[in-house]
Amino acid sequence: MKKTFLSIVLLGASMLGFAQADQVLMTINGEPVMVSEFVYIYEKNNQETSLEKKTMEEYLDLFVNFKLKVTEAIAQGVDTTESFKKELAGYRAQATPKYLQDNAAIDSLVNLSYNRMAKIRKAAHIAVQCAPDADSATVAAAKARIDSIRERVTVGIPTTIKKGRKMVTVQNVEDFNEAATLYSEEPSAKQSKGELGWIQPFRFVYPFEDAVYTTPIGEVTPVFRSPYGFHIAKVQEERDFEEVHAAHIMKMTPVGDVQRMVDAHMAMDSIYKLAIQDSIDFASLASANSEDRGSAMRGGDLGWFGRGAMVQPFEDITFGLEIGQVSKPFQTRFGVHISKLYGKRGIQPLDSMRSQILRQVQRDQRMKIAEESFIKKTRAEYQLPAEMSDTDVKAYADAHLEEKHADLRNLVKEYHDGILLFDVSLREVWDKASQDTEGLAAFFKANKKNYVWDEPRFKGHMIYAKNETAAKVAKQIVKTAHPDSVMSYLNQRVNVDSVMYVRVERGIWTKGKNAAVDLLGFKIKDTEYVPNEEFPIVIAVGKTIKAPQVYTDERGKVVTDYQDYLEKSWVKSLREKYPVVINQEALETLKSN
Repeated sequence: MKKTFLSIVLLGASMLGFAQADQVLMTINGEPVMVSEFVYIYEKNNQETSLEKKTMEEYLDLFVNFKLKVTEAIAQGVDTTESFKKELAGYRAQATPKYLQDNAAIDSLVNLSYNRMAKIRKAAHIAVQCAPDADSATVAAAKARIDSIRERVTVGIPTTIKKGRKMVTVQNVEDFNEAATLYSEEPSAKQSKGELGWIQPFRFVYPFEDAVYTTPIGEVTPVFRSPYGFHIAKVQEERDFEEVHAAHIMKMTPVGDVQRMVDAHMAMDSIYKLAIQDSIDFASLASANSEDRGSAMRGGDLGWFGRGAMVQPFEDITFGLEIGQVSKPFQTRFGVHISKLYGKRGIQPLDSMRSQILRQVQRDQRMKIAEESFIKKTRAEYQLPAEMSDTDVKAYADAHLEEKHADLRNLVKEYHDGILLFDVSLREVWDKASQDTEGLAAFFKANKKNYVWDEPRFKGHMIYAKNETAAKVAKQIVKTAHPDSVMSYLNQRVNVDSVMYVRVERGIWTKGKNAAVDLLGFKIKDTEYVPNEEFPIVIAVGKTIKAPQVYTDERGKVVTDYQDYLEKSWVKSLREKYPVVINQEALETLKSN
């Protein structure tokens, strides 16, 4: 049974805005219940804009019943159980994270990330490896090395040259790409000359991104550290963000297989001639011919992608197409391609991307910035000692959240009372209603007139057997055994050795629900019934009844009605047990707003 907290009893009425100062709305068994609690629950459970006086009174009555049940749960000690404490702590833990962070700082990081995403930057870089846990000597040596390299590519190193008849000293500034080839410890630097292509937010570790986006075009970044070591980067170019929607067809060309490459180019030339015809569907061509099976299943569709997502020259060629244009065949390291451009667009509006960017920020290293800001603000707000650890600072803030945030305080109170309501209702009403067989029988007997049927029903067993012998034995068991024991006897005497010789259904059927029941139970002669080939022998054992004879004949409805009866009786006893005093002045103030 799902716990729906206050919605169990606080059914929808209408929403009303309240602006009065907090005061006691009522006392229950001498304990005050504040107006603010009622208003919080009321506004959360109501969505309309008007409220009649009678509706207010009805709603208040529901609220009183709810608080009476919570009072009873506390009196029974439900709030002292370990299961209650654990469940409440779990709900609170789910609700508190947004209060234990600097939301203003996070929002600023989201906006900054979006602004950076509007531009892409091209850069090359030089790395000096240094593990995060390296000793101080190793760190110092790596830092000195990257500092020296940066000096070579920015200021230069003194070099004596002959100028006319004189020898002069000049600063020889090294080319960044050549320096990357000579000095970078990044594994691919010698081949790439340090080139990284287009840089976008969230594509690289945050220190790298931050350095590239805060350095002017054409300049070298300050030295920065990442989990991999020390780095410098040269920012080469900036463009507006753009992404394309494209599809492609590819024939793979394994490295070194010359014949395969020749065959692939010839095949793609033929496919290209078809693809540029207006009458030919590109998606159908891709599905039939592309060896990139992942995209082929989508008609070659690659979706939307930006620069840096595809290999060269796929990116350059595809971004250079006009919408609707198909490229000529071209080679990448994966194979021979033709691509078709479906669309181009710039960055989407911030509102449509905010939630996505927020998730990325929360998973990213930049979240550390927001955490540090929260710790700093918390220390200042509560004047915490400098020697207190960051962990203890956060724990201190957590312990005082309800004091600071009224909405959280109300929410935790809602969780608290909702759990108590569920547990005490389960104990006093729901379990009793379903498990109290004597009570259900007595309730049915006293209210038998409320349970009538529009037409007779067949009550009994339907026996489906493989042969006459099995059917005969099953019929005897059904007639003599207790209904709850029928299956046990059948498995002992008929369905032996894991072979199903007979199948029995127990129930109450209306006409038209089961053809076999209609034919054999209700004895409707013109019923069209086709016996099951596996169980061709069918026998009905039971009788037609005009109305339920015992509560189990109408169990679902009787249980529901009995539950309502127990609920009303329980609430009545609680109102007698716990005095309720309404502050009429506060109530009138609510009604007048």
